[in-house]
Amino acid sequence: MGRNRLLLIGFALISAALLVGIVASAGMAFGRGHMGGMMGGGTNSSSATVTTGGTANTVDIRDFAFSPGNLQVPVGATVTFTNYDSAPHTATAKDGSWDTGILNQGQSKTITFEKAGDYTYYCKVHPNMVARLRVG
Repeated sequence: MGRNRLLLIGFALISAALLVGIVASAGMAFGRGHMGGMMGGGTNSSSATVTTGGTANTVDIRDFAFSPGNLQVPVGATVTFTNYDSAPHTATAKDGSWDTGILNQGQSKTITFEKAGDYTYYCKVHPNMVARLRVG
């Protein structure tokens, strides 16, 4: 009886250790999810290759990044920011001159840029998400 009990305790300890490992691995795998992103996740794409846009442009917010991450448009152009992530995001100029406000999944905001400038922008919810917009 004593030996069976020791085997049972050993089995329970090994099972518990495996379960803890599986849960920890799952947490890391989903670390870019809503809570992982809230902890500062995101991509700085501001130094990506410049994409030259026209008068009507789109920036996708997907996988905690802005795409394109480095966009150049003419004065008077519009840029529509659309959030495809399940987490909320913003597109906010670091100088405070423009902001989409919170965009939940599937929401968009279009901004018209009437003034030339070089804008670094970010997500207020995930400050490591950074991109660049050049108007002029």
